[in-house]
Amino acid sequence: MSEKLQCPCGRIIDSPKGYKALYLRGLREIAIICPNDNCHVRELGYVSFEVEGREVRFKTAAFYRPYVSWNVNQLGNEKAVEVLKAHLHELVAKIIDWQKIARKV
Repeated sequence: MSEKLQCPCGRIIDSPKGYKALYLRGLREIAIICPNDNCHVRELGYVSFEVEGREVRFKTAAFYRPYVSWNVNQLGNEKAVEVLKAHLHELVAKIIDWQKIARKV
């Protein structure tokens, strides 16, 4: 049900599967990256987590202000917030492979 969002670089992101995710081991964070390799913004948000033993637990997730503001200007506040939340939720719940991350910690 996710709608399209747009990076300030102009790249349309059709669904949460369109983002690149970069695991930052030392920071215990996953960077949400624009799929456009020539993007001037690059990092659109993050997902942070905690590690307890060999278990990974989601902590927080957010998109950065430039990405949020751009989409609010394109879609309107209510619609943009709804779609941004849906993208984050799907990234955290369905796309990020938490078991794979747990094996690497």
